[in-house]
Amino acid sequence: MNVDQYLHAIRSETALLAAAARAAGPDAALPSCPDWVMRDVIHHLGEVQRWSAAVVRDSVSNPSELAQDFLGSLPDDDALIDWLDAGAGALVTALRDADRDLACFTFLENSPPPRVFWARRQAHEVGMHRVDAELALGRNTGFTADIATDGIDELLTGFAPRKRTPLRSDVPRRLLIAPDDSPSAWGVTIGEHPVVTDRLTAADAIASMADCSVSGSSSNIYEALWNRRDTEGLCIDGDAAVLNLFRSAVQIRWS
Repeated sequence: MNVDQYLHAIRSETALLAAAARAAGPDAALPSCPDWVMRDVIHHLGEVQRWSAAVVRDSVSNPSELAQDFLGSLPDDDALIDWLDAGAGALVTALRDADRDLACFTFLENSPPPRVFWARRQAHEVGMHRVDAELALGRNTGFTADIATDGIDELLTGFAPRKRTPLRSDVPRRLLIAPDDSPSAWGVTIGEHPVVTDRLTAADAIASMADCSVSGSSSNIYEALWNRRDTEGLCIDGDAAVLNLFRSAVQIRWS
């Protein structure tokens, strides 16, 4: 995916989240974020989008040096949606206007160049929180295969291999993720050291040896790996405990 596609996703996912928030109200409980209500997820997302916009706009290399006026005051409930829209708009503008060769802070393993990194990260940030907001209404729009596949890749090659991610196994385990609606697949090796993820083609996936293989729609896999849905609807071959290990250790519920 390219920056323009990510910016479109930020705008469209923000609109879907706003629609869910209007329908549910600011005090609606979020089943996927049990300590939060709708107001909290909007505050969180608005803060993250404004913070990211400032990092990009000011080419910030060290977050501790970021000017503290990027956020402003939090809105009251009547202004929540307008405040959310304004933050998303500022983020899109900062990313659209940034130089292709932007140099600034990033934080994931194997990350793309900073402008692409932040467009990608924030597209998936708002997308997953849109799921949280919709689940408050008992619905879920899901994701296109392109977005879901890209989100799986970010999670498996960016988040999972970080040293701080507590995904370890005394006995090496191999998890294969192979969506039905994508030519992409991933082999995740879990051992005593940080995870190693290999990008695979569909043909490679067929020949790959794994303790657990997961297939199904990319949208369902994406949400299950982010702990936004259970594993119902996925095809799990082999030892399901390997997938459960991943889901219990890689619980990035608030990012």
